[in-house]
Amino acid sequence: MARRIILAGGGTAGHIEPALAVADALRKIDSKLELEFLGTSSGLEQLLVPQRGYLLRTIPKVVLPRKISLSAILFPLKLIGGVFKARKIVKGADLLIGFGGFVSATAYLAARLAGVSIALHEANARPGWANRLGRHFAKVVAVNFENVRSDWSGSILTGMPIRKAITEVAHLSETERKKFRELHATTWGFDSSRPIVAIFGGSQGSLQINEAVASYLKNSDREIQILHAVGSNNPLPPAAPNYLPMAYFHDMASVYGAADLMITRSGAVTCSELMTVARFALLVPLAHGNGEQSENARELVEQGRALLVSNQEFNGDWLVKNLKQVVELARSKRLEASELHLHAADRIAKLALGAN
Repeated sequence: MARRIILAGGGTAGHIEPALAVADALRKIDSKLELEFLGTSSGLEQLLVPQRGYLLRTIPKVVLPRKISLSAILFPLKLIGGVFKARKIVKGADLLIGFGGFVSATAYLAARLAGVSIALHEANARPGWANRLGRHFAKVVAVNFENVRSDWSGSILTGMPIRKAITEVAHLSETERKKFRELHATTWGFDSSRPIVAIFGGSQGSLQINEAVASYLKNSDREIQILHAVGSNNPLPPAAPNYLPMAYFHDMASVYGAADLMITRSGAVTCSELMTVARFALLVPLAHGNGEQSENARELVEQGRALLVSNQEFNGDWLVKNLKQVVELARSKRLEASELHLHAADRIAKLALGAN
């Protein structure tokens, strides 16, 4: 009988994309595996998981309250209810692989009650509560940052599972990258001989970043070419000379391969992709959760791969005063591609299969 494996993680691309990469690696190892995803009915997984040909099962989202409120009082009841619903799904599975996020804590508890083996991957430099809980039940704990490996005894540094198209960009020669840049710059209506800056605020977009870009465009000479993902739920601004807005960067490989500078949040996936493709970035950490984005950014800043600007400081005036200098710095950098993440999905898949 084929082994049944459930991958739990949802809400944002930062949890879903690594899970999908590991699922693809599992499928490559054994095409007979029955692979299912556990997520929510409202997260990005509703779109991404079925697109990749995987079955998605949903349970209620359970968010850990961070202050005293009615939701804090109701949290234990919501968690218990979610665990019972998740247990019905995971019962009889051979393995659960968790990636953090809104469903993982519920899934870990359900798998523990159902006697299902657990493996997990922690993407962030500062782990969230779900994986801090789950690691105590897991047979395999894979991590993306060295500081987490040091803190979590028995964990294994694997890096971050990232998309194959992005790892292919990392292997382009200088000649190939130049042609790659020319091709995509032309597609965007840009001049490949002039600076290109790509700006995006994560899978949901960022109102703060979008407002900063709008202000910059009103008050600058627009010499720099800007590719801007505003977020699928945000209004799309009109295109203008040297400015091309999009709802979402569906082809991140082309953006990484063609842009001189990335201006972005510092989610764990983004930071790992930046290291893999050796692209310099201006990071604007999102001040939410337990501060993991600032921690994620720290390693890139210490390695000279990025500059960090606080969310409060980043606005149109900052861009007018500093963007040209940052672009010049980015174009002068000769960064080496990190190989840590290139085969992370395969490593995690093999480790997880060994846990069962």
